[in-house]
Amino acid sequence: MLRIMVVDDERIEREALKMIIKREIDDAEIVGEAGNGRQAIDIANERKPDLILMDIKMPGIDGVEAVKEIKKRQPRSRFIMISAFNTFEYAKEVMQQGVKEYLLKPSKKQEVVDAILRVKKEIIEERREYNDKQKLEQRFNKALHFMQSEWSISLLVDHVQELDLNEWGELLEIEIKCGYAFVVELKEDTDKEAFLQWLKGFVDEHSPDASLLSPNHDEKLPVFFLTDKIDGNDKNDFKAHILPFIRNLIYHCEQDFRFRPHIGIGMPYDSVHQISKSYYEALHALERMDPDEQVTYLFSTEESAKQNASMLSFQKEKNMLETIKNGDLSSAMQKFEFYLNDLSEDASVDLEKFAFSLNEFFIIATRMINDLGIPIDRFTPFESDVSKQELENKSVQLLRQIVEKIQTWRLVQAKGKLENASEYIRDNYEKSLTLETVANYVDLSPYYLSKLFKEKKGITFIDYLTEIRIEKAKDFMLDPEVSLKEICFKVGYKDPNYFSRVFKKKVGKSPKQFRTVLQP
Repeated sequence: MLRIMVVDDERIEREALKMIIKREIDDAEIVGEAGNGRQAIDIANERKPDLILMDIKMPGIDGVEAVKEIKKRQPRSRFIMISAFNTFEYAKEVMQQGVKEYLLKPSKKQEVVDAILRVKKEIIEERREYNDKQKLEQRFNKALHFMQSEWSISLLVDHVQELDLNEWGELLEIEIKCGYAFVVELKEDTDKEAFLQWLKGFVDEHSPDASLLSPNHDEKLPVFFLTDKIDGNDKNDFKAHILPFIRNLIYHCEQDFRFRPHIGIGMPYDSVHQISKSYYEALHALERMDPDEQVTYLFSTEESAKQNASMLSFQKEKNMLETIKNGDLSSAMQKFEFYLNDLSEDASVDLEKFAFSLNEFFIIATRMINDLGIPIDRFTPFESDVSKQELENKSVQLLRQIVEKIQTWRLVQAKGKLENASEYIRDNYEKSLTLETVANYVDLSPYYLSKLFKEKKGITFIDYLTEIRIEKAKDFMLDPEVSLKEICFKVGYKDPNYFSRVFKKKVGKSPKQFRTVLQP
């Protein structure tokens, strides 16, 4: 519906224009009229018309001044200027305001109608472009949020393969020199959703670097950073770079949530595949932080000085976690046995440190498994009031239970969930499906569902969806009554040109060529 306002100091002129609009212009509504410039400004601000027919010569504020004022608050409103004076100066002034239509009094009915229809066409086209832009921005923001979330989860388990830091830098329009992570620990009674939104807003506004916030955690929230400010080689330079932001975050958290968060900070690395190491360093720092300390942040270099030199190296720990995640019971138990031997043979590791090391390992392991969408009970830390042998027995038993549960899940639940996901795609291929939508339907993380498609079907999620759509499109082409454009929409594509390109890439022929073969 086109919302029109008529402005003229002569009532008879307003009535004539209103009559023409009502009789000749479809889908138009007169939302107001005014007899001078001041009234026009007030009514336009209140009614927000799409199109204003504006007389130029009026008492008080004239039409040109009224247009200037209205456009300040209603920049999308269009104008058709009407005047009894055919002077270049008037035309020049209104054209400077972006007005393209200029009618001379007395105007013929058809001239008025033609002018309104031209502007109406422009408004409809502008609305379509605006709506398309809004939809595109919404899709982009949703995709960006999803991409950031998925990529941050991938960083946790070191599965980023497709892009290096330079390519990510091109996407974010910065020259990335290194990346790092820190982990923020929530207070138990904190509203997680509220804190997550606050943290995201604070990081976006105050962080000196590009950030990726992973929401799929309970009390410990990882935040990854990509920076062009430092190269990461000078650790003191890194601390000077990040400390003002960390202190500012702690201060504002205390102001807004009434608690000082504990923050573990990992070291910077210049390889995307090492940023997961920074995450684990941050976790280690967080776990070793003294709860009674006034300073509530700790760099991994500071905590590593306190570590016993014989503690399990990061790479060994990472390899063992990878084995557990894959459900390889034999290899996991063997590596864990070596791990226990290393701890037991180190004379400096007393019973308390022994229990602490085991607790730290199982906390990280269970968190990693939950991140992948595999349901597992929260780990209850071991107490150090029993013997080392009893701790070893309990930890071996617990690890066996965890790996066996992963094996069962991968063999039964994962396969069933993958089939459910495949069936859901086959039943809903015509809808706007995303990996996140389907993952939510089968109660898996998007990352793990994507991994299942690659492992079990040998193709990506999007390739599987495309194959289903193309096969359905071929079926529809057997019916000569259904146009190719209709088929495009029936199989879930919104753009016929894009559909044609995808079809040709998969089939080797355009939809038109393929149909010709079917129906010569």
